[in-house]
Amino acid sequence: MRNILRCKALTLPLSIILCCLAQQISGQTIVERIPLKPGPEDMVLDTLHGDPGLIISCCGRREADKPYGEMLWYNLNSGQQVVMERHNEPEEILFCPHGIYLDGDLLYVISHEKEPDYHPVLVYRVNGSHLDFMELINTGHQHSPNALVTGPGREIYLVNDSGKRGSLMEKALKLKRASVEKLTKKSDGKWYAEMVADKLGYPAGINRIGDQLYVGDAVMHKIHVYQISREGLSPVGEISKLKGNDNIRIYKGQLLTPGHAKPLKFIKHAKKTEKKSPVNVYLADPATGEHSTIYATDGSTISGGSTAIIYGKHLYISQVFDPYILKVELGK
Repeated sequence: MRNILRCKALTLPLSIILCCLAQQISGQTIVERIPLKPGPEDMVLDTLHGDPGLIISCCGRREADKPYGEMLWYNLNSGQQVVMERHNEPEEILFCPHGIYLDGDLLYVISHEKEPDYHPVLVYRVNGSHLDFMELINTGHQHSPNALVTGPGREIYLVNDSGKRGSLMEKALKLKRASVEKLTKKSDGKWYAEMVADKLGYPAGINRIGDQLYVGDAVMHKIHVYQISREGLSPVGEISKLKGNDNIRIYKGQLLTPGHAKPLKFIKHAKKTEKKSPVNVYLADPATGEHSTIYATDGSTISGGSTAIIYGKHLYISQVFDPYILKVELGK
């Protein structure tokens, strides 16, 4: 029997939360497309700097959209959106943003500066709709970073989604060569890295509640659960049957993640926008492993969904390629 970690954080039962959310109801749910820039792959909720808003990582991934790369601010009250100005960056930064994480005033951005081997983490301080550059983190363990989260001691946990950057063979054969890397800043001011978990499929999402770390695995259709300690990470369970799960966000103590329901259709969508890629949005209870699909689409409303955030009565879904996010009205 699989071991499901009982989270120390106070959470609401998943059944109660689900009563307040939209179920799998295409045609009955009110949805709105919010036009943005190409490739709004990742986003975080910011409620600390003025009006509540989404900070959205946009990067053109199709040839026609390259070399676009910016951070966008979307005001959840007014609907206004602006490209966030970035100040005090080193001149050599190319800025190709991917996974992001917001920890208080600090925004951590994975940037694919140079393929296949240079993928630093850029750290900014959020100043309204501006970003002030703080530092660049580059270690020898960042060969294919996809997502990241900070730890209890401000260390960084980062997932390399494959053993070899861009390897189709690893995905096709479901080879478990991905890993979790721990990046720590020492007293000399330098960042050091160590592998703390390995033999993962395709981890595209990572997040944390207290000292429990949740690492997605899109190939194995599960979320791995680890206990964080001074000695490293200890596997303590898993949440299964989350097909093609991507970025992980936290909502009222639950894990919120979109999934690529048909991986082969996702690959076709990556090549052509008219090829639709079905999306499921899952809400999972980390204490019990119970989970449900709170929204699903055959790809007609959004394809290639990559991040989901709930704010108020709405679910927001971003995507890997096309230039918009989806706003879904939730049940009362």
